[in-house]
Amino acid sequence: MHLVAHAYNFTTSGAADYDIHARKTFYIVNPDSTISTLLANVDSHSAKVSGTLAAARRALVRRATYNGCTPSQKTLLVSAAAAGQKYAAGAVSYVGSLTSSTNRYTTWFGAYTTERHSTIVSHFSAINGSSFPSYVFDCSTCTESDVYAYVYPDE
Repeated sequence: MHLVAHAYNFTTSGAADYDIHARKTFYIVNPDSTISTLLANVDSHSAKVSGTLAAARRALVRRATYNGCTPSQKTLLVSAAAAGQKYAAGAVSYVGSLTSSTNRYTTWFGAYTTERHSTIVSHFSAINGSSFPSYVFDCSTCTESDVYAYVYPDE
């Protein structure tokens, strides 16, 4: 049995009998960059749709990509990403609540001005808006012993 409500929303079309036809033509890019056609054997199917016509869907989340990481490094990176996400949320909460200078603020950002404060809130909000657990973690490309993280300035 296949729950078509997970793939299609039938709430606007309603309960009815439907004929379902799979695509049978697939295109393949060959190693020499030419394109070939593959025809699949398919069967049509008729189905009666009734009952709950839409399924609740969870948002798709991009998962982390690991380049050359050992299983123990992956475990550490998962924990670090979760902790980083909490730190980012805490930073947004802290700077967003400020209306004047604090010792902590001036230590990191200098004198309080509304323009500087607005920039800092904007930057921390953008950082917090990132999904840390979906980053690309590269454990093998960098060979410098004192480098723990880097970013590409144009991304």
